[in-house]
Amino acid sequence: MKRFTFSVVIAAVLGVAAYTVAGAQGGQGGGRGPGGPGFGRGGAAVLRGVDLTDAQREQIKAIHETERDGQTGPPADAALNRQLQAELYADAPDAQKIADLQQQLAAAQSARLAKRIAIEQKIAQILTAEQRAQVRERLASAPDDRGPRRGGRGAFLAPR
Repeated sequence: MKRFTFSVVIAAVLGVAAYTVAGAQGGQGGGRGPGGPGFGRGGAAVLRGVDLTDAQREQIKAIHETERDGQTGPPADAALNRQLQAELYADAPDAQKIADLQQQLAAAQSARLAKRIAIEQKIAQILTAEQRAQVRERLASAPDDRGPRRGGRGAFLAPR
């Protein structure tokens, strides 16, 4: 029974780790960049093609700068992910420590998502009804799957 529980925990942790790595590689603007912190998927990319006024651009830029100024160092989930990886590859992995790190990582990712949602809500309030409709149309017509990714992190796992 212990072996089964350990296998389930490891599988769950690896799933979370894969999701984290995939999220880190995702869309434009990933971590810090033109889109701002954690503003990769969605975010600035969905505004491409929307005719923003100069005032709207400045307001959006101010939102991103405010959020960027509020950051202190790398995201919490980056350090937790590193600790999790170290424990997974330890000579004798501690299942309880792995489970604890998994819970902490999930909480950190949830907090990061909540922050991203708050940013996008602020930006959505700046847009006109027509602009929000353009964004909705763009989202509705976007493909759900971008297909396999090549290169980047995890590329060493791909067969050559």
